[in-house]
Amino acid sequence: MTRLEKRFKSLDGKKVIFTDFFDTLVHRSVHPNYTLRLWAKFIIRELGVEITSEQLFSIRANTHTFLSTRENKNSLEIDYTLLIHEVFLRLQHNNLLQGVSLNVFESLFKQADTIAETSVQFKNDNLIQDLFKLKEKGYNIYLLSDFYLSKEIILKIIEHHGFSNLFRDVFISSNEGACKENGSLYQHVLNQLNIDPSEVVMIGDNKNSDILNAKRHGVTAIHLKHRSHKFRNKKNLFGTDKKDFYRVCKSIEKKCLRSEHPFSEYVTHFYFFTERLYINAKKNGIKNLYFLAREGHYLKKLFDCYQDLNQIPEDNRIKTHYLKASRQSATQLALKPLEEENFKKLTKKFGEMSLSHFLDWFPFDTDVKQQIIDELNYPSDKLHTQFPTSEAMLLLRANSTFQNAYADNRQLQKKAFISYLNSFGANYQSEGLTLVDVGWGGTMQEALYKFFNKKIPVTGYYLGLKEIYNIENDTKRFGLNFSIYPNSTFSDDILMANGQLYEQLLAAPHGSTLYYNLDSSKPTMEFHEENEKYNYGHLIAPIQDFMFERFKELFKELRSVDYTQEMVQDYMTDMALRTGIFSTKEKIKFINQLSKGFYQNVGANKVGIAYNPNQLKTSKLTLLKRFIISPEKVFRYLVKLKPFLYSKGLYWASKPIDLTYYYIKFNSWAKKKWFNKGLIS
Repeated sequence: MTRLEKRFKSLDGKKVIFTDFFDTLVHRSVHPNYTLRLWAKFIIRELGVEITSEQLFSIRANTHTFLSTRENKNSLEIDYTLLIHEVFLRLQHNNLLQGVSLNVFESLFKQADTIAETSVQFKNDNLIQDLFKLKEKGYNIYLLSDFYLSKEIILKIIEHHGFSNLFRDVFISSNEGACKENGSLYQHVLNQLNIDPSEVVMIGDNKNSDILNAKRHGVTAIHLKHRSHKFRNKKNLFGTDKKDFYRVCKSIEKKCLRSEHPFSEYVTHFYFFTERLYINAKKNGIKNLYFLAREGHYLKKLFDCYQDLNQIPEDNRIKTHYLKASRQSATQLALKPLEEENFKKLTKKFGEMSLSHFLDWFPFDTDVKQQIIDELNYPSDKLHTQFPTSEAMLLLRANSTFQNAYADNRQLQKKAFISYLNSFGANYQSEGLTLVDVGWGGTMQEALYKFFNKKIPVTGYYLGLKEIYNIENDTKRFGLNFSIYPNSTFSDDILMANGQLYEQLLAAPHGSTLYYNLDSSKPTMEFHEENEKYNYGHLIAPIQDFMFERFKELFKELRSVDYTQEMVQDYMTDMALRTGIFSTKEKIKFINQLSKGFYQNVGANKVGIAYNPNQLKTSKLTLLKRFIISPEKVFRYLVKLKPFLYSKGLYWASKPIDLTYYYIKFNSWAKKKWFNKGLIS
């Protein structure tokens, strides 16, 4: 028999139990006021409000005080709906809620409060079990809580914790217009239930509200002191959000580093990209996101999971679509009539090409391709550095078989692609297309914009931007983790150094899109190279599965931390530095194995990636000078040194490279401290 059961056994004539809620049945892992910061964090993310969480928290607190004075009530007795409406008016007055209705704001306000509370609460299981036993013995149990949230929200929280069937009814101060703090709630409930106070026992942690005021109304009271929880609440007033944020990220990173899954710590990059994508999409009122194959396959999975974890209602979710496209398929869509098409961008992107490689670009029948080659009577495997101006291209342009096949294919591809795009059921004609991809410049975005004759806006959200195109108003693009647009910073230079690895870790379980079909059951034709297929199944898929679990863990742990994007950027940058410089033999071996199956669906369709220092266009002395002044500018070369030395059997000589981490950190610190005008780069 528990202490509480023994206590009740000694109390004769008691039939009813009143119980407090916060710090009695449930506790918080943070200070109570911090939940309001988390509420603010949710509101800002969902509505794209241009305000900090501290400012929004302050607005709500001031509103509560104002209403308490105006209504001449205890702040705990203020009607919850009245509070929502007043906060809405204040934000609207300052032009912070453009196009947001009161109904939408009220719905999100309630959802934010519910999520903020449930994300930091844990149950007092022992007390709840004891109360259920007392209920079985015939006691009627009622919940009495002094709280600014409504009964509706409290019931949702109780349901979340799984003990809603414990109570006969629930009385919340903001609903009843009476509170325990001044004692008025006791008389109010006793009158409503028509209960004699001598039959009631009150259980709570607050000496004044739950014990002394209960006794003043003739109710027996049991004081649960819960000193450790009260101490934790006081302790949580100290510390910083930054420390909490770093603690969570470090914990996940350590799990990844200790696992058997190389580079799984990159889940941090993907998590914050997903979060930033959601924030930006909400801020800009985007209803549909098109994740581009193939890196978009895993990014879409993470984004959908992020919305699930946030408990976003179906009618408020951003719809996601997986758009199978590649440089090959997208560039074909942008091709002009043969007499107008110069194919120069083809060469710029894909380098040397032969007649055979060029024809393979098109979904012509094998017989048609062979007929063209036979009619031209020209070496089909001869490589040309400038294929569009080569003799082979001149012969092709004059060949009627090629002319007809080219024209037919242009029309077929356009018609098939439109049919494929329409199958998603989104109104892209009026909304425009918003693409999501790993990066790096926006080739497919440009191609699709031209495909629509520049009449439909095509926006791009990328993990990173490393190239700048002639960006127009309707082809805006954003690198959410790093970008050279409008200019690159220290963080951008570090994060963009290992772009190949982002791509490899985001590999998809299917091949590259070659072209489109009118067959709705199979709208795309794809090619999945065997080495690449093996790599995905044996190397990448297990890492992605592991990262997916860490992604959910990151969400759970960070949900109760009010961090800033500056903290995020600093952490991602430092992690990228450490990952790039402190490369172990095991990780280099993994990269080598992975690179052998990295299928390049451009140019000559080579398999594998090799690092060659002879490809450097800058002298070694110039690089050394750059390293001394701005080491981040040559970081992309630095991360390749260890793999290069390893390939030469000289990994033992790479140990001094580790010291560059500390020099880069010192260089960055020194510039901020002594050269803060930003004139050295």
